[in-house]
Amino acid sequence: MVVRQEWDTYILTKLVDVEENVETLRVIRDLTPGIRKYRGRFVKCLISRDPDKYPDSLRIRLGRGQLTNHIWSIKITENVEGIPTKPYHMSGGISLKED
Repeated sequence: MVVRQEWDTYILTKLVDVEENVETLRVIRDLTPGIRKYRGRFVKCLISRDPDKYPDSLRIRLGRGQLTNHIWSIKITENVEGIPTKPYHMSGGISLKED
């Protein structure tokens, strides 16, 4: 049986403006019980409001840390080395969608 991991992330924009099903750069935190709980990661990922679309659960926190009531889903496509830059912090996530 595969255990579904649980993550959280901060969204600094309006929730309606969050791009779904588009690869984005995002900082996430592991909420899965165990030794690695609360470990932060910088990743490329896909997110969706549909809680069953992707393999893991994603809890959304607003800018001041308020936890929203809805559970989203996330698929981590790649771990990113390094620390996010200022533009990342200003946007709450960087879309990797090509225009």
